[in-house]
Formats: sequence, structure tokens, C-alpha cells
Amino acid sequence: MTPSASNNGEPTVNGERTELSKPLRRIPSIPDPALHKELRAALKKRGMADRVAGAISTIWTDPAAVLPQVTNPQRRRIPGAYLLVISGSVYMSRLVPDPLNPRNADHVQFALAQASGAPPATLVPAVQEGEGELAIRVESRDAIIEQVDWAIETTRNRNRPQPDIAEQGIMDPPIGVATTVFYDGTDEGPTTHIFVREGSSRTSHGLYNVGTTAEEVLFSLPRNAASMQAHIDKINNYVSKPAEDISATEKGAIRCAVTDFELIIGVVPDVAGAVDLSQAIKARVAQDHLNTKEPWTDAAKHTALAEECLLSARAAGVISSDAEADWLGGRLTPTEAEARKIVAFGDDRAARAVHLFTTNEPQIHNAVRQPIALVLTNEPTGRKRTRVTTKTKLPLAVELIVREKRGASSDGELTRFRKVLTEALPGDLQKTGWRPTKRNPEQLYQAALKEIEEAKDERPAAVELWVRAAYVLAKHNAISGPRHDVGPGGDRRSASAVLEALADTAQGLQHLRQVIEDDRADQQPRQVDDQGQPRRDGEGNALPIDNDFLRTKLAPKGGQTPPPLNPDEAVQAHYKRGVLATKDALRSLEAEMRNLADLVDDDGIPLIEREGKSHARLLMEKLQGLAAEAQDWWEKAVEAQSASASPAAKETEEQETSYEDEAA
Repeated sequence: MTPSASNNGEPTVNGERTELSKPLRRIPSIPDPALHKELRAALKKRGMADRVAGAISTIWTDPAAVLPQVTNPQRRRIPGAYLLVISGSVYMSRLVPDPLNPRNADHVQFALAQASGAPPATLVPAVQEGEGELAIRVESRDAIIEQVDWAIETTRNRNRPQPDIAEQGIMDPPIGVATTVFYDGTDEGPTTHIFVREGSSRTSHGLYNVGTTAEEVLFSLPRNAASMQAHIDKINNYVSKPAEDISATEKGAIRCAVTDFELIIGVVPDVAGAVDLSQAIKARVAQDHLNTKEPWTDAAKHTALAEECLLSARAAGVISSDAEADWLGGRLTPTEAEARKIVAFGDDRAARAVHLFTTNEPQIHNAVRQPIALVLTNEPTGRKRTRVTTKTKLPLAVELIVREKRGASSDGELTRFRKVLTEALPGDLQKTGWRPTKRNPEQLYQAALKEIEEAKDERPAAVELWVRAAYVLAKHNAISGPRHDVGPGGDRRSASAVLEALADTAQGLQHLRQVIEDDRADQQPRQVDDQGQPRRDGEGNALPIDNDFLRTKLAPKGGQTPPPLNPDEAVQAHYKRGVLATKDALRSLEAEMRNLADLVDDDGIPLIEREGKSHARLLMEKLQGLAAEAQDWWEKAVEAQSASASPAAKETEEQETSYEDEAA
């Protein structure tokens, strides 16, 4: 059946499907300014700042319908608190999609990666500023415009609502909160906007259909009545056209220009001071995303939660400065970290992140646990206590570490890095008394050797060396997990088991030290000899440490590393391998010559006889040269053996020679 034209809200048959599009309706003009003033005054009476009340008052198409709710807001239950909400119809172009949308957290690139061409997106914490108000800090107005623009496009590309918003408009009301933006890099005054915190995908698609830019929704349409009215008139002109002349994009603009909306204006915690507005909104978003059957990607979830844990740890004094929090969060390059007197080695940052999220030290554990437990609470009443274990926390540490490669490596490489690093770390870190120290790799190595010599049960130096080296080996793809596809001879040990074996031997500890030192010098991890000097290949290049070397040479399956060969034994081993290789080459040559002789033309004449005169001559000369060299070897071998053999052996040798002559 041919699709019929849209009939302004009446059912439309499209193939096998019956569709019911949103009717086309004119957009309400901007309300009387007196209504805005009345609503603004009521919001200020609640304790809101004038700037915030002003931003809120202008988004509604009917402020009079919202006014009674200010004194009697609706209540929305979240874990640990109630959100206070007012709702009504708003202009789409006066809403701002969340520039910090956690859905996109796994696509955020951090300064630490130093990737060229990285988008401007960043994760900046939104904190409570005043009554019903959050605040963020950015560099400039241009920075927030770029951030919102990136968030809109990234969100649209990653999430396409069904049914199409252009056909239905926004059906589930977005949820937002007034947010003030402070500009640290300029002398511009702060500005307040209505940020959508739940429903950013719907809002991003809605703004695309309406045809407004990030700059317009931030700084033009919410603040300029003339510009907003011109925007409304433009859309209403679409409605005034004959129905058959209204294009699909114009219909999408009409349907998306106005939406129902819920604005959060406060929070009432169950226990005074336990939950603030910022935490409450995150819990509300988590109810719809992090605890559903189809959550965000693990990378996005872990990135968002790790950020909250850093904020909590900083507030608890576990992290001593904002600069250290920024370094752990990947928001500083190594050069910027050094300028702030921070040890800027990747292994040090990794070790601190792992310790932060695995230790059971009460102050640290409680600081990290709080934001995770807030999101993972199973029941609003809290009757079932959330268990936050190392298994829950460690992925957040790994995600912090992986930030150094965001934008500089492919998604597949990042996935491998996460997986291998997680598997390479000790499995019982929460039970050990280790912590990151200021000792250099050599000092850690010496301390770990002493722990072995003294047979200590607790080996914090060895654990610290292991953790730091695991990061380096995973980053350089120098270790991997077990192989299950090579039969009984395969090595099915985990990466953690291999590193544990390394940490139990002096040679293994020596190489754990080496990988850290090499990484700090921006080199690939290298093999070293007993004196700590790099081992070389035939061309004089340093031999790299790889998974095969770790599993077969340093920590072989089923036992101790075989002692290194002395020089004489090493020469003998090379000699035996050379003899076998020569025999294999002769067998291969014989087979290839046989194959060559079997190649014939249409008359059955071997090609080597008809066309191979020059080829055969070169082969003959080469073989004669090799035969002469072999004859020379044989004669020298007979002479050397005769000089050192007994008379009986000489007689036997002469007999064997005569037998060979007779046979010839």
C-alpha cells in the first residue's frame, strides 16, 4: 500500500505499519514579561539567587501554570532523598543538553593522552552552588560552546530514539536543573543555564530538528526576547503553509519546538547533610541508566563513577590537592604535572590509582565507597546494604589509568589494555599492606630481594614492584593472558600467576625493575643479563621483553628457570642447532630439485633441461663450492680426531675409512 500523507495527528498507514504522528500546532508566543517577573520573585523567595531565578522564569510557555508549584513542588523519590520538582511546557531552544553527559564518558579524551585533534570535551564536576543551583567551571564562553556542541553531536550519533522524535516530538519529559557556569580563563561574568541532566539524547535530537546551535541555546535565545520571538515566528510560518507544502524537516521543527519538562529546584535528604543536590541528581540519572538491563557501556559507567570517587577522595582529604586529583584524573599532561611538583611517571600514577581503589584502609575505602554505594543502592530504603568490594572498585582504577591512551589508541587497543592490566595485577591487593612509596625502581628491587632473603610473609616492596611493572607490561603489550588453543603444551597460567612467579626470583625481580626504568626513559621494556646489561640480538639491537620471554625464559611453566648456559655449553648448543638446520636445508633442497625436474612442457621434456642451462650451472657451481667446503671440514675433523684418539680408535677410524673407500 502506498504511504498516505501525514494527516496532522490522524493515523497514517506506512507499509505494514500504522503510524500516529504528533499533530502540528502553532508555538505559543513569549508570555507577558509580568508573568516572568512574578515567577522570578517566587523563586527568589525560595532562596534562589536572582540570576538563577531569572534563567528559570523564562523557559516556560505558560509561567502562570508553573507559579503555584514553586510553593508546593512535586516530590520524586531517589535513594536517600526526595527531589523537589516543578513541571510544565517549555521552549526547546531554551534548554541545554548536558555538556557532561555521562553516556559519552567513554569518548572523552584527556590531556594526559596528548592526542592531536582531540575534541574539547572534558569532565568537570558539577557541584551545588546555591538553592536549586549547580555550578561548573570552564575556561571561557567559547569552551562551553564547544563542549555543548560536541555533546549534542556525540549524543545524537550514539543514541537514536525510537520512534523518531521528528515524528512524535519528545514523549518522556526531560529532567534538568539550573546550572551556573563560571569562566576561569577570562573576566567574563558567570551565566546561568537550564542543563538537561536526564533526557539529553531526546533534547539533542530535538534541538537538531528545531535547527538551533549550541551558541544560540546558551547565549542568544534564552536571553534575547526579540531573537526568541523571531525563532518562534519562523517555526509558526511553517505551520501557516498549506499542509502538502510543509516539508518533513519543517514538521520535525514544529513538533520539537515545545516539550514537557521537569525542573529540579531542591532536594530533601532523609538525613540532613547526607545527600546534596549534585549527588541527588546523579542518583536520579543512575536509576534510569546504571541499574537498568541495558546500561551504559562499562567504560562510560566506570569513567563517570571514577570521577565521583576522585571528588569524594579529595573532599575527604585522601587526595591532598586539586592538582593531584587532576593528575590522577588524567586532566594534566606529564609536563603540567611536573610544573606542579608532582611525580609525573605513568607507573607512579597507576600505582596510586590502584591503591586508592583497592586498599581497605578505612578513611580511603569509605571515601571511595560512598559515591559507588549511592549509585548501586538496590532499594530506596537502604534495607539491603550495598557491598562495595575490590571487584567493584578495581575497574574504576583501571579506567583512570587507561585515560592516558584515550584518543591515542583504538577502541580495541583500549579494551586489551583494560583486560590485561586487570588480569596482571595481584588478586588480593586488599589483603596486603602495600602502598605506593617514593622509592625508585632500584630501591624497590633491593628491598624486594631482601624480603626474599629474609623469607618474609609480607612483601610490600615486591607487591609495589609487581603493580608498577604490570602497568608497564600491559601498556606495552608485553604480557597477555593464557592460551587455550595450543594443546597440552600451552601455558594456561594467568598473567597474574606469571608475574607472581617473577616476583619470587631474583632474575624476575630484576626484570620487573627493568621494565619500570625503561618505561620512565620512554623505551620499550628490554631483557637484561645477570649484570643488568641489555641483551642484544645479532644486529646489536636490544632484545625486547615479550609474553613468550616472560613465560618460557623467566618464569617457565612448572618450575624454576633453568640456569644460564656457560660459554662452552652455549657454543655446543648453537653447534647442534646448526647441524640440524643444515640437514633440514639439504632435505628441502633435495625435495625442491625433485619438484623442479618434474616440471615438463607439452612434449614431456623437463623445463630444466630445455631452459635451465644457466640455472643448472649456477646451482652446480654453488653445490660444488659447498661440497668442497664440506670436504675441507671432514678432512680437518679427521685430522683433529686422529691427533687426540687412542691407537685402537685410530685403527677403527682407518677401518671405517677403508670400508667407505671400498663402498665408493
